[in-house]
Amino acid sequence: MLDKPSSLCSDGAGSPESSVAVSPRRTEPSDANRDAAEAEGGVVARLTSDLVSDEERYGIAWDPVPSLYTEAQMIFDGLHYFNECVSRDLISVSSHFNPFQIDIRQIDKVPRVYTNLLVSAATLHKAMQGDISFVRSSAMVRGDQDLFKFRIRALQDINYRISNPDLQTSDVTFMCVLCLLLSTMAQSAYTDWRAHLEGARRIIQLRGGLKKMISQNPFLKPLVVFFMIIDVVAATTTPSTHKYMAAATSMALHYWEVETSIFQSILAISAPYPEDLFQSLILVNYLRSISGKPKLASRRQAGTRMVLAKILSFNPAEWAARMKGFRGWKQTGDGVEFDTSQETRSSDPPTQPLSRTNDQSSLCSPTDSPMTTFRSSEISGSNLWLSVGVIYRAAILLYTIRTLVLDLPEGKEFLYEDDPTLDVEKLRMQTYQILARALVPLFHDMECARRIGKLVFFPVFVCGMETNPDDHEQQEFVTRGLHMLGQAMGTFGPISAVDELQRKWTADTAAPEGHRVTWDDHFRGRPDFIFGF
Repeated sequence: MLDKPSSLCSDGAGSPESSVAVSPRRTEPSDANRDAAEAEGGVVARLTSDLVSDEERYGIAWDPVPSLYTEAQMIFDGLHYFNECVSRDLISVSSHFNPFQIDIRQIDKVPRVYTNLLVSAATLHKAMQGDISFVRSSAMVRGDQDLFKFRIRALQDINYRISNPDLQTSDVTFMCVLCLLLSTMAQSAYTDWRAHLEGARRIIQLRGGLKKMISQNPFLKPLVVFFMIIDVVAATTTPSTHKYMAAATSMALHYWEVETSIFQSILAISAPYPEDLFQSLILVNYLRSISGKPKLASRRQAGTRMVLAKILSFNPAEWAARMKGFRGWKQTGDGVEFDTSQETRSSDPPTQPLSRTNDQSSLCSPTDSPMTTFRSSEISGSNLWLSVGVIYRAAILLYTIRTLVLDLPEGKEFLYEDDPTLDVEKLRMQTYQILARALVPLFHDMECARRIGKLVFFPVFVCGMETNPDDHEQQEFVTRGLHMLGQAMGTFGPISAVDELQRKWTADTAAPEGHRVTWDDHFRGRPDFIFGF
């Protein structure tokens, strides 16, 4: 029978699988006490600071460290590692409040199934990152292979919960499915992440939608925001004819209804899409989903003109000025906050992107971009957000032009109704150059990749998709940057993205001269792929 989710210290039934009693120090028991304990079937421990030689240890007839004590060590080690090394990659600025950390002092209040998931996620991150600076206990060193049992237990418990009508839509179940989705994406971009994403969607539907879920429990908002990001980003690499595409993109059109400030919360996680640009991305995905329906061609064309105008009107400098007052998640974890007194006034000098030069002009023009390199110690808040704004604007504009204009076999005359002088190919080339140059300083070293590169995963992937098959220097830069991201963040997602891009470059090389494989054709008929968020 499966154990019920419970605290670490007790499950209410006295089961040794879920009840751990740890004493900070126990000295050698007497012979009488040892005989009595063994007669009762117990395990006698010798936990003392005195050194014991290997010869003495191996000669001891009874177990010197009980298995449950070792398991408790693994749990506390894993949760400590998760707090210190994994959760920091879930928020945009590491110095801000982090609602994803676990208060180990309150571990008895954390559902056991969630604990198992976090420990297994920490194990994967540790193995991928190879962080030699993190001091692990001897239990974690000796028992790495045993840590897989935490994931197995978690999967069994989740299966039990989703098959139980009383538990399948609970907060804990939703929380665990989202955690499982994130950890699965970290293992590979081609795993069964889609099943977990659709499972989370089904829970949301059964509970009446995201708005109702947050109204019932505002503290779910950080996880809800992650679901929204993953859902929208997953649609970018999903063919327009995919069986889940229509439902996903239609659902995303209503995200703004959850609450007025829901898109601001995206700024606090490690994919800080500017609010207006994220809404534009949602619309682009929807327009892609109807691109194969001739009856909706006029709607799609009007939507394409509208979304292009919206992206081009986005001003990274103004957005960065407002972001100077951004303070991340509230201490309550139910929203984000801004310090309006810190925002740049109109009389303040304009900020500049991450660069050694200060000869940039207004970023409203598509020909401007941050460039050159810097040391991670030179990062300032205003420069960071300005670069993030420029990079996301360029990436989403490129994605829009490629999927809604250049890839579609139709005339482009509908674009000229608003601007008869528009040169789409020239705009694409200028935007690509902006993006390629803006990404350079973000991968100057491993520290830059960990602190800043993690914020622009989607733009790096788009840059790779738009790179010419004969531009080997740019291909090498994108490949190196994604490998750095994978190692810095302890995830295989970026490495899977490298494989995907190399397939795209190979396919473009084999295409007839002057042609490229379309975005849809590249992802159609292959395993579902997601590069991360």
